[in-house]
Amino acid sequence: MPRHGPRSLAFWSWLVLALLAAHDVTHAVDDGLETRLGQLAFVALPQWLVLAVAMSVILRGDRVRSRTAALLMGVGVTVGFAVVHLLPFSPAAFWELQPSVVSWVLAWVPAAVGLVLATLAWPRWRTAARRP
Repeated sequence: MPRHGPRSLAFWSWLVLALLAAHDVTHAVDDGLETRLGQLAFVALPQWLVLAVAMSVILRGDRVRSRTAALLMGVGVTVGFAVVHLLPFSPAAFWELQPSVVSWVLAWVPAAVGLVLATLAWPRWRTAARRP
C-alpha cells in the first residue's frame, strides 16, 4: 500500500477476500447448496482473477486508484451477493436451497463487510479525486 494510503482499506479488503474464500468453501462442502465443483470453478476462477487485480491496485496503486479499487470491490461484493444469493428471485437464491447456518452467515457477512469497505472508501475516494 502506498505510504499515503490508509491501512484500514487494506485491512477491510483482506477481510472481504477471506470471507469470500470461506463462502466459496461452503459451496464446495455444503450439500444444501447443491453446487457442483465445475460450476464453482466456472464462477470463482474469473472472480478471483478480478479480485487479485483489484487487491493489487488497492495495495500498490496511487491514492485515487487505490480508493477507487476499494470502492468498486466493496460495492461489487455487496451487490454481487445480493443479486446472486440474497434476493428471493436471484439465480442462486439461498431461499430456494437448504444452506447450513454457516453458509447463511457466509452469505450475509461478506455483503455487510463489502458495504463497510465501500463506506470507508467513498469519502476517501472523493477527497483523493479532488486533489491534483
